[in-house]
Formats: sequence, C-alpha cells, structure tokens
Amino acid sequence: MRAVAVCLSFFLVMLDSTIVTVALPSIGGGTATLQWVVDAYTVVFAALVLAGGSLADRFGARRAYRAGVMIFTLGSIMCAGSGTASAWLIAGRVVQGVGAAVLMPSSLALIRSTYPEPATQARIIGLWGGLGGVAAAAGPLLGGALLSVAGWPALFLLNVPFAVLVLVVSGGLVDPPVVPGARVDVRGVVTSTCGLALLVAGCIAHRADLVAGGALVLGLFVALQRGALQRRALQSRRPASMLRPDLLRHRALRATVITGFALNFGFYGQFFLVTLYLQQQRHLSPLLTGVALAVQAAGAVVGSPFGGWATHRSGPRTTMLIGLLTGAAGFVALALCASGPLPAVLAALFVIGFGIDTAMTAATSLTLQVAPDGHAGVASGLLNTMRQVGSALGVAVLGAIGGFATAVLIAAGTYLAAAVLVALRTAAPGTTAPGTAAPGTAAPALPATPAPPAPPAVPRARRIGGSS
Repeated sequence: MRAVAVCLSFFLVMLDSTIVTVALPSIGGGTATLQWVVDAYTVVFAALVLAGGSLADRFGARRAYRAGVMIFTLGSIMCAGSGTASAWLIAGRVVQGVGAAVLMPSSLALIRSTYPEPATQARIIGLWGGLGGVAAAAGPLLGGALLSVAGWPALFLLNVPFAVLVLVVSGGLVDPPVVPGARVDVRGVVTSTCGLALLVAGCIAHRADLVAGGALVLGLFVALQRGALQRRALQSRRPASMLRPDLLRHRALRATVITGFALNFGFYGQFFLVTLYLQQQRHLSPLLTGVALAVQAAGAVVGSPFGGWATHRSGPRTTMLIGLLTGAAGFVALALCASGPLPAVLAALFVIGFGIDTAMTAATSLTLQVAPDGHAGVASGLLNTMRQVGSALGVAVLGAIGGFATAVLIAAGTYLAAAVLVALRTAAPGTTAPGTAAPGTAAPALPATPAPPAPPAVPRARRIGGSS
C-alpha cells in the first residue's frame, strides 16, 4: 500500500496531462491558444519544481506531498469551472502547475526514504513510472469516452476522486530527514519563471525579440544562481542555497538532467502534434484518437518495469542508451509512415513510448543514487525542472514547425544528441569515470552537506573573587 501511495501522484499528473491533450480540439481556439493551455501548466511546473524540492527538504516530504495534491485539485476545479478556452482556464492550469511542482519531487524523496535499499528502490521507481504509463494509457481512453458523453470540463473533475485517494493512503509514508537550512530562492524563481515564459511566448508567437528576451532573463537566472553559490562557499554559516554547487558539478547528474530535458522535449512536442494530426488529418473521433494514443502509453507501461529491471542488471548508463536509441528509432519510423497505413503509425507510437519510459526510469534511478542525504528533493527537483522545461519548449518549438514529419525528425535528433552525451559523459563499460559508477552498480552518492563550523569557544574568565 505504501508503494501505491507514493506512486499515485505521478499517476494523477500523467492522467491529467494526457486527458487535456486529447481534449484540445474540443476546447477550441487557435493553435497558439491551445499551446498556452498546455504550456501554462508546464512553464509553471518547470519554474517551481526546484523550489518544490527545497520545500520538501525543509518542511518534510510527506507534508509537501499532501499539500501539492490539494493545490493540484484546486486547479483542476478551476479549470472545470471555466467553461471556455479563456484566461480562467489558463489560470487554473497555472495552479495545477504549482501543485505538481510541489508533489512531484516530494514523491521521489519519499521513495528514497521509504525504500532505501537500491534494488528495491529501482523496482519501486519502475512501479512509479509504470503507474504513470497506466495513467498515460487510461487518459486518452477515458478522455475520448468522456468527450463522447459529456463536455471537456468533466475531464478535469476526474482528478478529484484520485486526489482524495492519494490523501487517504499517503499517511504511512516515511519522511526523510529535513534540512533546516534549505530555503526557497525567491529571486531565482521569479527570474526563471519570467525567462521561461518569455522564451515559450516567443516560440509560440514566432517573435525573435521575445525569444532573445527570455534567453537573456534565463541567463540572468544562471548568473544569480552562480553568485549565490559563490557567496555560500565564502560564507559557510549562511543558510544553504536552494541548489548545491556539487550537484551541478556531478558529471553523471548533468548528463541525466539533460537527458530528462530531451525526453520530454520530444515526447510532449510530438504528443501535442499527434493529437491534432490524428483528429484533423486522419479525421479520427476523440474516442479513436484516445485508442491510438493509448497504444503509445502501453509502450510506456512496458518500458517502465523493463527500465527498472535493466537498471538493476546493467546499470543506468546502458539502460538510458537503450531507451534513447529506441525512442529515436520510433520517431524516425513515425516520420516515414505519417502518410502511410494507420497500423504502422500505431507501431511507431508504441516504440516511442517504450523507449521514453525505459530511459526515464534509468535517469530517475541515477538521480536518486547520486543525491546526498537530505537533498533527494532538490536533486529530483532539478531533474524534473529540466523535464518540464523540455515539455514547454517541445510544445512551443515543435508546434511552431509547419511539417509534421519535420517536427518528428527534430525530436529524433534530440534523442540521438542526448544518447551521445550519455555515452561520452558517463563511465564506459568496465570503467568508472569521476562521479559515475560502473554498470550494474549504484552511482556514488554525493557527500552530505557538511555542518557549518561551530563558533570558537570563548575562554572562561578567570575568577578573581566574590561569588557567582
């Protein structure tokens, strides 16, 4: 029951994302409006998930987990009450993004604390991803079925009973140790949110000035973070920075978070396009579109436990390479058969889903292995930050490209580039590079944050006379 409790959050988030995508043609509005219905959620998720990890480390992962579920539920109710593709709907998606940013890293921190043994942990991560795959498979089917009998607001209300179930069964989870010095970098949150929003807006509107502005603001965010880390190094008694410098220096972790970016860039970009392609070019009904997308989600259902098994047997490096190369092959096949028979399209979608969840399970496992004690929330938050940045930019960039096949081939190229990075920046078979582990073994964890030095003892005054 504890395993189900800690994995239900990913199920809830994935169920919502796939249902919403299937409903986009029914919601109505232009392509730019629909892109914002998706990206209003992912931009906020990406910008706040690292802060959500800090909150989990500071106040307790279980408390953050439950709070995130409640915020996500509130956003779902707001979306259901909007009635149209309006600003209120987008505002509800923003609230959903806030809730998901809190609950996602806390769920991974709870996996690490509840299941500390590496082999068991890898299996639970496989279950975590598998339930997400089940949700991805059920989302299109449920969405298509509900759209056949009710309006699209009912799709958001479906989140409410699942959220109640999460709150009921999450009481037995084991909280990891809290980090009293962990804090939320408000300045970094503001700059990263504004920068990412400008970048996405520029891609959607095809405006180079907004893209440049977003890149500049994100550059400012990186500079502010580097400055904060340098000040932390010089002043060891200050509260810990939201992002530890040694997390950024770890080669395996850098390769992992970039892999997470590439995986979501390709998946969510093509998922947005495939939904419109099936209904607008193939003229499938919402229910049949849901069936087609469920085939891709079924590949993810198979890929997640396979990724957990392969990570335990061969190590995360080999498993990530298998997943990335398989996903790239699926994208190429989808581009080649876009105008061909529908069964060929479905086969390509299955291969893509299998590859994505195989690689993501390994990437998530490696992130938890290298995270220092008390900082699993921030490490998983860093991974999920890059994943959600990839989701937002994938929808914005691939959605702005005119040709379906061209956009899908760009996604394939992204996966191949990530595979090259994993191959070069992690240990080769039989060797161990700095900051990585040999295949089949757990990657060395980063050292725990050292406690600040105690102030020097004040010499006791020599007693001259009188009484104390």
